[in-house]
Amino acid sequence: MKRFGLIWKRIVATALATLITMSAGGAVSASGSELPQPLDVTTLNQMGTAAATTNEAKADEVRAIWISFLDLSPLMKGKNESQFTASIQQMFKTCADNGLNRVIVQVRPYGDSFYPSDYFPWSDYASGTMGTALSYDPLKIMVNEAHKLGLAIEAWVNPMRAMTTTQIAQVSDQYPIRRWYNSAEKTAQNLFIVSGRIYLNPASKEVRDLIAAGVTEIVSKYDVDGIHIDDYFYPSGLDFSYDASQYAAYTAAGGTLSQADWRRENTSAMVKQMYHAVKAADSSAVFGVSPRGVNQQTYDLLYADVEKWVQNPGYLDYVAPQIYYGFQNASAGYEKILKQWEDMVTCPDVSLLVGLAAYKSGTVDQYAGEAGKNEWLNSTDIIARQIDMARGVDSCDGIILFRYEQIFGSPNASMEKEKKNFIALLK
Repeated sequence: MKRFGLIWKRIVATALATLITMSAGGAVSASGSELPQPLDVTTLNQMGTAAATTNEAKADEVRAIWISFLDLSPLMKGKNESQFTASIQQMFKTCADNGLNRVIVQVRPYGDSFYPSDYFPWSDYASGTMGTALSYDPLKIMVNEAHKLGLAIEAWVNPMRAMTTTQIAQVSDQYPIRRWYNSAEKTAQNLFIVSGRIYLNPASKEVRDLIAAGVTEIVSKYDVDGIHIDDYFYPSGLDFSYDASQYAAYTAAGGTLSQADWRRENTSAMVKQMYHAVKAADSSAVFGVSPRGVNQQTYDLLYADVEKWVQNPGYLDYVAPQIYYGFQNASAGYEKILKQWEDMVTCPDVSLLVGLAAYKSGTVDQYAGEAGKNEWLNSTDIIARQIDMARGVDSCDGIILFRYEQIFGSPNASMEKEKKNFIALLK
């Protein structure tokens, strides 16, 4: 299973106890050029927690969950080390007990950090005040507790998205982002300020070096199993006036790309540098990205050429598109989008994982069209069928669920039924 197999050997060798029951081994059913059919809706609803799978899980299938800053913040704010540790132990035990084997924890959501960093200030989501340190290291605790349970753990960072212009007033000049913000020249070179929020500009080598240094810091100081980024690249549909002067300098030096393609090359350069920073710090750690499910949106609006990354070595170890759509979605049905990604990922060094929107259970999907808007209200087996279908794709190595609190916190009645169905396939 490409690089994920190496990580499992490492985790199993160091874990004090393993609370995970792996899915049955054996080869995944051959899918040929067509995706397998999902489990029958009526049958699965009748089967409930006894739901069977028509496609076997790979022996080393990735069964991951996103744990966002929204999940973690209440565990840190106003809490001491023992309180945080107890909460994380329970959170990770819940993950392991329900058949998950990997946690993806968000540790830098807005150019800030949930760990002591030389490059980014302490997050107000951690301590309550931007730049104010906790008396303990949440990331160190999370790595230790995850590995005790045999869980792999990845540090999830947002490389380009930073704090607001109000928050940066609380940031010390010791941090690069604040020093850049203080200088009109550096702001123009390194930052975008859009609707009161600061973003880092990947056209700047200084910016890309900072992002890579931040990755190196995490991987070299913590025994994480990977670095993860999601779908925040350029601010969506950013007007070309924001970086017109830098683009003019590029063309004056002989550059021939359009401004849109130039931006995509900047994003690719950032991603490649992050990948190599991870590998230089720990060759066994993985680097992955979770873009939007509809790739054209990422390409057109966020200026990120994910197709390039999944078809050429040196960018990623895995891609986890957010295929957050039901089977009845009018324009982006799950089966259709999964097939697109199956066809797109051609580099043998890149694994395909599938991001699933468990949080939609029991809600109206207003962007799914008339036929699909009530699908998540009328069915409680969608995620189970999506897991089953993903397992029928030879190139797919697992799934990631979004997100912890919405699944295991205070879910609605529909989620409880949905959860019973898909957890039955994970254990």
